[in-house]
Amino acid sequence: MAICNQVDPGLKLSAIREYIGGKGSLNKVAEKYCVCRSTLQKWLLNYELFGEAGLQHRIQNQHYPEALKRQAVEAYLSKQLSIEAVCKKYQLRSRSQPEGWIVLYNGQKRLRSPRGSEKGTRMTRTSYEKQYERRKAAVEYCIEHGKDYKVTAARFGCTYQQIYGWVRTYHAGGLERLRGTRKKPQKELTEVKEENKRLKERESALELELAVHGRLQQRHLQQLGEADFSGTRNLSKYQVIEQMHQQQGWPVGQLCRAVGVSRAAYYKWKNRTESQKQSNDEQLASLISEIYQNQHGIPGYRQMKLILERRHGIKCNLKRVYRLMRVLGLRSVCRRKKHQRKKKTPADYIAENTLNREFTACRPNEKWLTDITEFQYGDGRKAYLSAILDLYGRNIVSFSVSRKNDTTLVLDTFERALLQCCDGRLLIHSDRGTQYTSYAFRKRMKQERICQSMSRPGKCLDNAPMEGFWGILKTEMYYLRHFDEYDELCDAIAAYINFYNNERYQKNLGCMTPAEFLQSGNK
Repeated sequence: MAICNQVDPGLKLSAIREYIGGKGSLNKVAEKYCVCRSTLQKWLLNYELFGEAGLQHRIQNQHYPEALKRQAVEAYLSKQLSIEAVCKKYQLRSRSQPEGWIVLYNGQKRLRSPRGSEKGTRMTRTSYEKQYERRKAAVEYCIEHGKDYKVTAARFGCTYQQIYGWVRTYHAGGLERLRGTRKKPQKELTEVKEENKRLKERESALELELAVHGRLQQRHLQQLGEADFSGTRNLSKYQVIEQMHQQQGWPVGQLCRAVGVSRAAYYKWKNRTESQKQSNDEQLASLISEIYQNQHGIPGYRQMKLILERRHGIKCNLKRVYRLMRVLGLRSVCRRKKHQRKKKTPADYIAENTLNREFTACRPNEKWLTDITEFQYGDGRKAYLSAILDLYGRNIVSFSVSRKNDTTLVLDTFERALLQCCDGRLLIHSDRGTQYTSYAFRKRMKQERICQSMSRPGKCLDNAPMEGFWGILKTEMYYLRHFDEYDELCDAIAAYINFYNNERYQKNLGCMTPAEFLQSGNK
């Protein structure tokens, strides 16, 4: 059975209304509903003649009286009406019906009627020998009268095309060939039938494949944003096979071949039961999504693993957290691309790079890093943050915010840090900014007997931990909000630094916060 005969009537009606409503051309609508142009034209004709009833499947064929057939054929042959007009006038559901009547009426050479060929009359069965004698007499009469096909056709009650074909057959193979025009040898006929059967099967398979792939595309669009934790490959294919088998009744084997999966794999998926692993993954994914929303999208899969272990007591593999967040479509907010800066001219006074990228410390307040970063708020106004980071616990020792980027800002930050500094030799490292190369800052360092270290020109990685903290601060707080007022920005910075020191876990600190690490007294 042809695939197009099994299309749902509702789908046909949707396609017709879309075309009539001007939402697309005939070709575009046909392509959207995975049918050929001629099929859509047939639906339009049936809808115009019979309404929605013309789109329903016919249980059995309809028989037409001989007089109606003759009138339809003669109206077309007299060029009064086209095939489409004949179908509309006589309410025929397919143009193949009048075309078949015309073939029988004219006795077309490549499709003979099984009931004879009397012009204008219905064919009747005669014996094979009588038909041969009649053809033989007609051919002899036509040749004797100078191949006057018209006169011969009138004398023997045949059509012009029939007489012409018989004469050509006689000249090509003689009387033996003329005798064999009624039927082909059994072997050749069997081969033709088998070839026709293969062609029909191939056509049906192609139409089925086209319909299945169209449904697959729709399924892919529907699955956008849906999370699947079953881990089943080809899930959408299995769902389309199940849906089309239940709705259209198409064989499962043909559907599986169309999408490239085996029947065994489909039935294994169909008879599956939800595993304990899938159930656990769904529960864990729900918790991950909740944590992600509560922290405004800050945690990546590494931070998420630490939060699950420390706050919820759930131990799981890092790759599992990564997989679940990928299925949910959750990603930590990305850092903005850093712009390259021009190298600054060295100041008159600089210190050597004593730190030399040795970012480890054996005790608190042994090595400090300091730097200044810029923020914008309101209508483009700027604020500056100066901070000092202790390399031992990776905690922020002190910070200060100001509307001006000057020496007073760094000195204020330094004075706050000195309140926490214990006795002992201290090293402070910074870049070569004008604030750190100033006479006032250098004088204060000498008073406190603090060794000063500076990064090399254009080598920001010499102060990498401090630069890393700026990136984390802006990614997890600043870029996620818009600040209109200076006080609002200052409060947000203070709140985040408190969160960073007391609540944010760090893997290089043994999955502890800086405050916990300092209290533990060891690495």
